[in-house]
Amino acid sequence: MRIYKRNNSPNWWATWYGQNGRRRRKSTGTEDKDLARTIVAKWQQEDFLERHFGTIPDTPFQDSLVRYGQERKRENPQAYEDNVKYRLQRLIDSFGHLNIGDIKFVNIQDYADLRFKSVSRATVLKELSTLKAILNKAFREGFLPTMPPFPKIKPVQGRNRWLTVEEEVRLLKAASPHLKLIIQFALDTGGRRSEILKLDWQNVDLDRGFITFTKTKNGEDRAVRLTERARKVLVEIGPKKSGNVFTFNDKPIRSVKTSFDSAREKAGVEDFRFHDLRHTFASRLVQQGIPLYEVMQLTGHKSFQMVQRYAHLAPEFQEKAISALEVYGQPAPAIYGQGGACPSDGHNLGTVTKNSVLDSLSITLKNPLASQGV
Repeated sequence: MRIYKRNNSPNWWATWYGQNGRRRRKSTGTEDKDLARTIVAKWQQEDFLERHFGTIPDTPFQDSLVRYGQERKRENPQAYEDNVKYRLQRLIDSFGHLNIGDIKFVNIQDYADLRFKSVSRATVLKELSTLKAILNKAFREGFLPTMPPFPKIKPVQGRNRWLTVEEEVRLLKAASPHLKLIIQFALDTGGRRSEILKLDWQNVDLDRGFITFTKTKNGEDRAVRLTERARKVLVEIGPKKSGNVFTFNDKPIRSVKTSFDSAREKAGVEDFRFHDLRHTFASRLVQQGIPLYEVMQLTGHKSFQMVQRYAHLAPEFQEKAISALEVYGQPAPAIYGQGGACPSDGHNLGTVTKNSVLDSLSITLKNPLASQGV
C-alpha cells in the first residue's frame, strides 16, 4: 500500500490490493500527509481483519452510546445525572444516524468545528473525550475494527483565580445572609457547589468536627475537618437529624448563581466564579505550606496533576530554587576548590573537585509522594 498525489487533486490518494486480489485506489480526503498515512493504515488493518476474521457487523452508534451510558451511570450515578447524560444527548443528536464504523476523522472534526461556534473550548474537549470513550469501549468489545484518529485540540489551561482577603471581606459584605454562610463554608471546606448544596445533616458530625461530602464528582465520599468558622456556620444554621443543611425558607437551595453573581458585581470582584472559592481553599493551604498531596486529599482530586497548578504558591518556592544558584556567585576558590576549574563565563563548569560549599548547601525538597512509594 502506498500514497501518492494526483495532478487533478490536492488530496493524497492510496492504492493497495484488496482481499480478492483486485487493486484498489481511493482518496484519503486530506492534504495532510501524516493524517493520510494514518487513514491508509486504518484501511489496511480493516482489510486484514476482514480477510482473516470476516467482516465486523455494523453497529448503530446509539447502541454503543447506550452501553457506555449504562456503565457510567452504574459507576457514578450523580456525575451521570449532573454532566454525562447531557453530553451523551449532544452526541446522539449529531452521530445517532451513523453506524459506529462510519464515524471518521472528518465527522469528528466537523462536529468540533460546529461546537466551537457556540460553546467554550473546555466543553468541546469534554464532549470529544466522551465520544472517544464510547468508541474505545466499542473497540474493546469487538464492535469497532480500529479507532479513528481524533483532531488535536490544545488543552485548556487550568484556571487558578483565588480570592484575596480584601476581596473576601467585600464579597461577604455584599452577600445576602444565607449566601454569606455558603461562601464562608465553601472557603473553609473546599467543597464543590453541588457537594455543599447537597450536604445532608446526616453527614455532619459537630462533636468530632467533621463533615462528609457524599456522591462527589469522582464517585468517592470525602471527609473534611471543620475550621472554627465552618463549625460556627453550621451552629448558626441550627443542626438537625437529617435534611439539607443549606436551605432558604425551609426549602433546599438548588442554585446560587443569581445571588452569587449579584453579590460579586456589588462587591466589585471581577472575573470570579463560585468554583473559584474552591481554588481559594486550595491556594491558601499551599501558601501555608501544606504539601500538595495532602491538598489533593482534602479537595478530592483524583489526579496529582490537578493540584500541580498550585505548586508555585508554596512558601519559599522561588527562594529554595534560587538558593541553588547563589553558590555560583561566590569567589572561585571558595566554590571550585584549589584544584577545580573556574569557568570564565559562568556556564562551562569544567571539572569540579569536591568542595565544602556545595556539600554544605542544604535544599530540602518536599516530595509528598515519597511516603506512597512513588
